[in-house]
Amino acid sequence: MKISKIFLCAAPLLLVAGIAYGNFNGGSEPDYVLDAMSAVSNKMSYSFGISKCKSVQHDEVKWDIACSSAYTPTALSFSVQPAEKAPYDVATPFYLVARNEAARKASGEGLLSFLMINTVDKSDDMKVIAAN
Repeated sequence: MKISKIFLCAAPLLLVAGIAYGNFNGGSEPDYVLDAMSAVSNKMSYSFGISKCKSVQHDEVKWDIACSSAYTPTALSFSVQPAEKAPYDVATPFYLVARNEAARKASGEGLLSFLMINTVDKSDDMKVIAAN
């Protein structure tokens, strides 16, 4: 009987401690990165089935996300920045730049086209400048 009383008191405390630990130590991504992962995953799901996104931090302000689904042979890779760093007005709190060919191609398809993803690669800019 004593064990069940102890368990009944300890279980809720452990649950609350676990939730608090997850909220304070889990997910170090800024809100704009979380918003970008959610938006890309949701829009990808329309065209490519259920998808998942993961974030990678390069330094304090540089973030990338990679999103994949069962129907995409290559993960879609994007660079994520806050909206105020965008070279044009965006309707979202984030600004996306496609980092691989799969992301560039998918950026113009389905619901992903509504995210205003920048598909111009910096190396493409340099090729144009070098050609002139």
